[in-house]
Amino acid sequence: MSSRPMRGLFPLLALWGILGPGLPAAAQEVEPATRLVGFTIDPQEPEFAEVIDLQVTIRVPPGSIVFVPDTLVPGDASVSAGSGEWATVPGPADSVDVRANYPIMGFLNGTVELPEVELWARPVMAGEEGGAMAAGELVSATAVEMASLRRQQIFLGEIQITPLRAMGEAGNVLNPRPPADVLGGDWSAWLISAIMLSLAVGATIIWLILSRLRAGSGAHGIAQEVGSPRLKALRELDEIYARDLLAEGRCREFYDATTGVLRRFSERYEADWGIALTSTELLGRLRDRWGPQLVESLDDPVSIAEWVKFGTYRPGIDMAEGHWRRVRDWIERVPGS
Repeated sequence: MSSRPMRGLFPLLALWGILGPGLPAAAQEVEPATRLVGFTIDPQEPEFAEVIDLQVTIRVPPGSIVFVPDTLVPGDASVSAGSGEWATVPGPADSVDVRANYPIMGFLNGTVELPEVELWARPVMAGEEGGAMAAGELVSATAVEMASLRRQQIFLGEIQITPLRAMGEAGNVLNPRPPADVLGGDWSAWLISAIMLSLAVGATIIWLILSRLRAGSGAHGIAQEVGSPRLKALRELDEIYARDLLAEGRCREFYDATTGVLRRFSERYEADWGIALTSTELLGRLRDRWGPQLVESLDDPVSIAEWVKFGTYRPGIDMAEGHWRRVRDWIERVPGS
């Protein structure tokens, strides 16, 4: 049995977005497919936000190599709580079983969908043996190896998350008072009058301020300026840069925050663009809307961001700031924002 830490699957997505379209589609088929043998969780009745040990067994058919990720694809209310570990053992009929352990967490009481296992597999090359490799090895894959890759998502199903005991105990000590007892018998008419007068004065002050603003620049112009998605995104990017994350060595946080602004900005065109699409899919939608030439400047920033967020790659400060500048320039000049 061999055991090793996993290094990350997502760098493949950036490479595949560059190499995949020009490679033969027929070479991407791998038969038979890698499949799920089974999985268990510990504890069996996890609580809200408790770290769960997810144990997954995946069977790799003879003549295939599967690239195992170090983290899982988040569900609607579940995420990886750290990097996993895996080992291989011989399976039936010359197959290989991958036994992986992933720490995960659920953030919803009741039924929670488990994270998905996203695998990439290909046939063995000359001189190779079937089995499993860390997904990080794909960074050094050749064009021929990339051409034969096949993506496979394994859905694990759902589990039940129980509320935290502390939450339940807190709920038990809350004794709602009956309506007749809300004010009690000693409430004061003068106090109620003072509260009502304060509210009236506050409303008048707010009305006067708004009237002055409308007189100065026009209500429509003010609303448009404050609510502009472009200006909001540019302010957020400037705040990210001002935090000086790169100088503190927080490169992953810098890229995550920068591309997060781009995702939120894109939601103004389609609500599901920000969270439901991979970075490669998001760039494809943006190209469809404005054309490849206008979106071309985002290719490197988004691809490198995936390498940084989900792998071990760390660019220099000058390169990272250049990617931030490209995202900001694109948002600043994109039409109709």
